[in-house]
Order: sequence, then structure tokens, then C-alpha cells
Amino acid sequence: MTQESDMAQEVMAAVLVFDICSSTDILEDLHRTDNLQKWRNLLIGVKKFIVEQGDNFPFRLYNFTGDGWILLFDHNIDGEKLLPFIRKLCTTFKHLYEQKIHPVLETPPEIIGLTIGMDRGRLIKIRLNHRDEYVGRPLNVACRLQSAIKDRDKNPANKMLMTKNLYNSIKQDTIQWRFTEVERTLRNIAGSRRVSCMKLMSIEPQNVTKRILHPPLLQRKNRG
Repeated sequence: MTQESDMAQEVMAAVLVFDICSSTDILEDLHRTDNLQKWRNLLIGVKKFIVEQGDNFPFRLYNFTGDGWILLFDHNIDGEKLLPFIRKLCTTFKHLYEQKIHPVLETPPEIIGLTIGMDRGRLIKIRLNHRDEYVGRPLNVACRLQSAIKDRDKNPANKMLMTKNLYNSIKQDTIQWRFTEVERTLRNIAGSRRVSCMKLMSIEPQNVTKRILHPPLLQRKNRG
């Protein structure tokens, strides 16, 4: 039970939210064929990977959302560790899906992978029923960005949207990664006005020489 003595605290953090693409279609298929245990096995495999990664790249496994997780990192997140972690998360999910889910599906979905949203800033930590809970704008923004990846993108799998604030803090570590500036409308954020943010277009690192010879690729603004 929550005690009145449990005071709210301000904490600075980077928030990562990820979601499994086509999860509703997958679950309907598995339910229809009595294979829901396969979904459980997939989630266990993903969580096991996340927990193991925490030994080398500290973060808090905060919350399970039903078809994804919310992770909390240090506010001054290390971009050199973050981007390879995201790549490994996506490739691990793909392997688990192909191993545990795809063989039993009758109607495999066309879009398979993860969508990711990130922001950083001030959160409020409160104690509820012996558990730390977090509220605040970065959490809301990360969730909205994750959802907005599908806007104007027919193949949103394994892509990420992050705020320019977070991107600028790791910009020196992104030369191998293809980021593009885009605009998105985030529901109930900034008065639902269009917000400029950065989109990771591929989890595969790019050729460094090519990126240096063509610097506009890094900052080119489009509506993709």
C-alpha cells in the first residue's frame, strides 16, 4: 500500500518505448490455431535478451505494455552503445519471431519488426503499491513518437523516431547511422501541432566514407 511518506522525486532519464508490429494480427492467428503459448515464448525470449543486455548497458526495464516494453536509460545516454543495442534488439526479435512464431502462422503479416520512440528529460518518480512508477512529458512523447512512425511509412518496421533534443545529445555518435529529419503530429503534445524530430531509417550502419562525402544525408528534411 502506498504511504503518504512516499515522496515524489524528480529524475532525469532517457525513455525508450518499443512495440511489436502487427501484434494484433499475429495474436488473432495464434488464438485461432490454439498456439498462444508461442506468443508467450516469444515475449519471454525478448525479455531475456533485454535483461542480459542490462549487464553491459545499464537501464531500467520499467514496464511491459502488452506488445512491447518501456526502458529507462541515463539522461546522458551513450549513443555509441544505444544504436548498436537497438540494432541487436531488432535482430534478436526477428530471430525469435522466425524461430517461434512464423512456422505456425496461417496468415503471416507483411510487416514484421519493432517500432521505437525515444525522448529524454524530467520524469516524476512516485511510489505506488511498493513499485516505482514514472510520469512526465518524455514518457508521453516517446510513446507518441513510437506510434507516429507508421505515418507516411508503408514499411515502419525496425525504425525509430526520437526528439531533436535527444538526437543532438548523441549526434557525434551517429555518423554511421542514417537519420533523417521529419515532421509528425503528436496527439496531445505541443497542442497537436506538427513537431520536427529525427527518424532512424535503418538499423544497419552505413558506410562511413559515403556518409562523410554526402553530409546532406544526415540532416536532409523530408516527410518520410
